Amino acid sequence: MPELKRPTQTDLDRMSHAEKDALILSLFDVLEEFGRRLKELEGKVEKTSRNSDKPPSSDGLKKEAAKPRKNGERPVGGVPGHKGSTREMVADPDRIEELRPQGFCQCGTCLEGLGAVAGERRQQIEMPEPKATVTEYRQMRVDCPGCGRVHAGEFPPSVTPHVSYGPRLKAYAVGLAQGHFAGLARVCEIVADQCGVQPSDWSVQRWIVKAGQLLAPRYEAGRQSVAGAEVAHFDESGMRIDGALNWLHVAATGTAVHYTWHPRRGSEAMDAAGILPGFQGVAVHDHWKPCRVYTHCSHALCNAHHLRELAYCEELTGHWWPAELRRVLLDAKDAVADAQAAGQTALEPEQLAGLQARYDEQVKIGLDAWPVRPPGPGGKKGPAKQHDATNLLLRLRDYKDQVLRFLTDWRVPFDNNLAERMVRPVKVKLKVIGGFRAVGGADAFCVIRSVWETSKLNGLNPFDTLRLAFGGW
Repeated sequence: MPELKRPTQTDLDRMSHAEKDALILSLFDVLEEFGRRLKELEGKVEKTSRNSDKPPSSDGLKKEAAKPRKNGERPVGGVPGHKGSTREMVADPDRIEELRPQGFCQCGTCLEGLGAVAGERRQQIEMPEPKATVTEYRQMRVDCPGCGRVHAGEFPPSVTPHVSYGPRLKAYAVGLAQGHFAGLARVCEIVADQCGVQPSDWSVQRWIVKAGQLLAPRYEAGRQSVAGAEVAHFDESGMRIDGALNWLHVAATGTAVHYTWHPRRGSEAMDAAGILPGFQGVAVHDHWKPCRVYTHCSHALCNAHHLRELAYCEELTGHWWPAELRRVLLDAKDAVADAQAAGQTALEPEQLAGLQARYDEQVKIGLDAWPVRPPGPGGKKGPAKQHDATNLLLRLRDYKDQVLRFLTDWRVPFDNNLAERMVRPVKVKLKVIGGFRAVGGADAFCVIRSVWETSKLNGLNPFDTLRLAFGGW
């Protein structure tokens, strides 16, 4: 766009007719350029978590309200494959209370003391009343009758001099802070309300750091488990440490989770985490370019991101191809699920070829409508800026094998939701505390949270894991 300087009246008086004509033509060029930019801005669709990779928290109060479900719109009951949690009667209850008839029969006979037979059974699940118990450990000494040496009993590792808190209480406090994201002051208040003793904020913080040290071997075991997996999921998100922006990186499988933090977001941070540099399986991610530095492993792209981006392109362009591409991806996902349910080990060649052909056709239609823009005039360096739809279509075309890897390799899921689910709780933690004041707190959080999530994935109670760590295993 030419840069124009507003002429004064004197300048206009001095201009020739040819100079004035040139000025008018340049003004029309400027108006045309502004008109094009205005049209582009007016047609721009706002990106939200529904049509892009933006997090739901960025929607704020503009987030759409949940639409009420219509009768018959979805089947009643849980999702197929979901493990239910129906309450079952236990064969050996902790306490049995017999409810015998009281008073008199209508005929006047006293009902107390009469023989009775069992009737209806009902069971109620209740938690015990929280109450702190104090255990005094008395070291006993004995003198050896043979040599006179004094021998003393040994205190458990978790029993420190004078008065200390036990492993269960420490695990409960640390679990509330790191597992359920309560602030330190609230953790102390909850413990005081339930158990009658109130530790200080500083005590809870020391327990958190200590838990990070005690769980370090399990943390490293989780890293090695992810590094040796056939398929692993990777994601990252911003976090503040000591007031500066840093990045939380997560690597996860179905049985292990590993969190790390680093000042950088790219391959430097991934190298420091120590998983992707030697990883030889399939890395599932959301097309974050630094992941492509690692060429000794295979890659698979998250199609949940593609579905959202296609929804954005549909709103942005008003064309049919984004909706058709969404349908192709969802049909491919359903085809794999149906084949797995039928006991197949792969899709039929004709079915696979048909889905791939539909995919290629819609990508071509999209690129015909939104072709690659040639470099601009004037010899500007670098490629021309492309439309959002064009960028997405080029990715879907150039990385087709990675987009559709779930079709041919059934170890690979349709999306990267496993890693994304591991990131979302951390954002809740950061909303509570705002950020970590020091590096030590961030280090401990990564260790504890990794072991916490890994325990849950393996059906273990994470509070028990913390309690065993504080008690010396």
